[in-house]
Amino acid sequence: MARPTQARILTGNIRHNAQRVRERAPNSRVMACVKADGYGHGITTVSETLHDIVDGFAVACMSEALALRDAGVSKPVLMLEGPQSADEIPEAAQKNLTLCINEWHQLEWLEKARLSAPLPCWLKIDTGMHRLGFSPQGTAEALQRLERQARGSELVLCTHFSSADLPTDNGVEQQLQCFDEAAGGAPYAQSTANSAAILKIPGSHRDWVRPGYMLYGGSPLADAAAAEMNLKPAMEFSAEVISVRDVPTGDRVGYRGRWEAKRPSRIATVAAGYGDGYPRHAPDGTPVFIDGKRALLAGRVSMDMITLDVTEHPEICVGARAVLWGAEPTVDEIATAADTIGYEILAGMPRRVPRLVTG
Repeated sequence: MARPTQARILTGNIRHNAQRVRERAPNSRVMACVKADGYGHGITTVSETLHDIVDGFAVACMSEALALRDAGVSKPVLMLEGPQSADEIPEAAQKNLTLCINEWHQLEWLEKARLSAPLPCWLKIDTGMHRLGFSPQGTAEALQRLERQARGSELVLCTHFSSADLPTDNGVEQQLQCFDEAAGGAPYAQSTANSAAILKIPGSHRDWVRPGYMLYGGSPLADAAAAEMNLKPAMEFSAEVISVRDVPTGDRVGYRGRWEAKRPSRIATVAAGYGDGYPRHAPDGTPVFIDGKRALLAGRVSMDMITLDVTEHPEICVGARAVLWGAEPTVDEIATAADTIGYEILAGMPRRVPRLVTG
């Protein structure tokens, strides 16, 4: 019998969230970010779900791009990190991929490649994130050289915001000004907006938007919950209660006895732990919903199990279904409790957890 732990992927909610992108940025094309296995939801599942809604798909690297082509995706596929070696460029041309050119060595590889037809390319401008991209001072030269390679194929100028999720002091205005100055009025499409900017900075939408986290129902904003923006969770992670036991006052639960019973207590053990993607650093009191009732984490998260205080719910028994995140509690709520972000939790979901795709 299969272990009673699963991640249910709600494709209807993914489509709903994509429509929210369309509503917020009605005049922009949509490049859906499906890197990291579709943020843990399955790159093939997400691409099939969104194929008739979005205009293209963004991935990090060649292996992810090939996974999309192998799945029959015919729309543009953008490799955000660009080629990692010179021999990836002919392969990208063969598979009709779009390369983001971020560095001088990538541009040199492209110039030396012997291609029968030009590749569509994006050129990234570093406006303050300082991970990838050409400096504003070097953009004109890089663009001039890339224009010679593009020879009429699509060319897009892009950048990435570092702090668009913050309510104030996010630096977006300064980054946009830097981007516009570096672009110098070049007659090419532009892309600057990530999920946070899509939701609250209309002036950043430009020709292409690049939604990621919001497609999966998480909040990309530091000061607003997903439900406030009419975003719906695309994953429900659940497991079953496999044990219920009574613990006397003063006894401790779990590794190193972090949680102590302050009264006669009932402890439910659930078959999910950090080996299943539940954050190991979740503290006592982190919420889990069992049959719609709120229970609280009691004791350290172990590899395969968590323990919950269900003293207030004597009807909970073995076989009850525990929702670790989904509509309630949300993945953002769990992430906040564990001092991390929902992006990390979703992207870190291991293959050990079966995905059950539902409409």
